[in-house]
Amino acid sequence: MLQRWRHGRRCHKLAKACAEPVLSNYLHACGSLDVGNMETTPLIAVDLELTGLDKGHNEIISMGWTLIDRGRIQLGSNRYMLINADQSVGSSAAIHELLDNEVAQGLSLETGLEELFDAAQGRVWVLHHAGLDISFLRKACESWTGIIPGFIVLDTMRIEYRMRQRREMPIRQGDLQLGRIRSFYSLPRYTAHNALIDALATAELMLAIAGRLEPDGLLELKSHLKFF
Repeated sequence: MLQRWRHGRRCHKLAKACAEPVLSNYLHACGSLDVGNMETTPLIAVDLELTGLDKGHNEIISMGWTLIDRGRIQLGSNRYMLINADQSVGSSAAIHELLDNEVAQGLSLETGLEELFDAAQGRVWVLHHAGLDISFLRKACESWTGIIPGFIVLDTMRIEYRMRQRREMPIRQGDLQLGRIRSFYSLPRYTAHNALIDALATAELMLAIAGRLEPDGLLELKSHLKFF
């Protein structure tokens, strides 16, 4: 409870200092967000594709997201954006299958961030292995506005890890990868790999986890939140 209060206070303070309207509005909403259960809490499932895993040297090259309202994925809200990067995609192309000439035609990072944070206003973020994507978003926002925003997050990897720990289930290397956990919940396998498909895959996994933890679909989210 204290952590939530401190996070809200920080977000409101940052909102007042932020000159970018979209991010300021997001921060105001984040500071006042009332998190309840899966039915009452608006969510946004997000995935980023990156040129590498080092936020100090690598860049965001695509973003994908979808909204979850009343415990249902809103497919009409799906958004996928290519982001123009200053560096070559290099060996990361083997994972996300994006080439330099495709990325060169993408939108600016600032445009992508504006759309993303506008969509995220008043919502809890849903990510898989959240620490990685959030670190890139924090760095990008600092370059964009000079502000490092706060995030209220449901991390599907972290939630699954804690659940398996409580049940004393063995956790082997690779068991917590998105595809492996989806298979454990008998969710379909997606062969294509891009930011939107992974965002949808994460959204589906969040709903599957919530259904296992609370079969009536009214999982209370507060104990599963992570604040950045």
